[in-house]
Amino acid sequence: MQYQLYDTLLWRHIPVHKLTSAMINSSGRNNRGRITAFHRGGGVPRRYRVVDFRRRFYNIPAIPVRFERDPNRSAPLCLLCYSNGVLSYILGVRDLSATKFIYSGSDSPLEPGNALPLSKIPIGYFIHNVGGSYIRGNGQKAQILRQTNNMTVLRMPSQEIRSFVNTTFATIGTIQKSRILSNLKKAGRSRWQNKRPHVRGVAMNPVDHPHGGGEGKTSGGRPSCSPWGILTKGYKTRNPRKLMRHILEPRSHAISKIK
Repeated sequence: MQYQLYDTLLWRHIPVHKLTSAMINSSGRNNRGRITAFHRGGGVPRRYRVVDFRRRFYNIPAIPVRFERDPNRSAPLCLLCYSNGVLSYILGVRDLSATKFIYSGSDSPLEPGNALPLSKIPIGYFIHNVGGSYIRGNGQKAQILRQTNNMTVLRMPSQEIRSFVNTTFATIGTIQKSRILSNLKKAGRSRWQNKRPHVRGVAMNPVDHPHGGGEGKTSGGRPSCSPWGILTKGYKTRNPRKLMRHILEPRSHAISKIK
């Protein structure tokens, strides 16, 4: 019977020290000492886990050692040990077997955890970590829809249809989904996570916030915004003047079809 690496086996202790780097907590201040990102400060000291998104050890077999929790990202990590003795972190992959080797290269088998060019992956497969930059979140995946001579068309997790160059590397499988604690249980835990108390704008005076003043908990009849009037519930940030030639179907079209 094949042994599987499960989420319940997440390593929550000290990581491999040589695969980490120091993180400096700026507490939301810029190089002049002025606060530019509010409600940040304190927190438990952390070290950044250096993840091999590019899968740079080609054609060298590796064995998965364990899944680890990374406090700097939502997805868990998987510690690999290559045949030459090198240790490396990659994103945790669902249904990853602890008895099979993991490869990176054009001739790698079509199994979860292996990294190949998009031209070598058949249509319909689920992939992640495309180009070392896309689809790296908790439980995320993309699906290959069609391929041409030079491009591969993917359905992104946002339902956006996007094309990539065939030589772009991607990892087969879905990212392992880890449980994220939504209930912090006490205010102290929020302070451990580098979060300072947040004061509501409606509780302030009009001179301090656009939502300030008035009676009760009303926001003055305007949308939720920051102290400087910037919308906080989300707004379009993509530059309309920028040519998006690789986006074949935007996310808005997919949502309208579902409705």
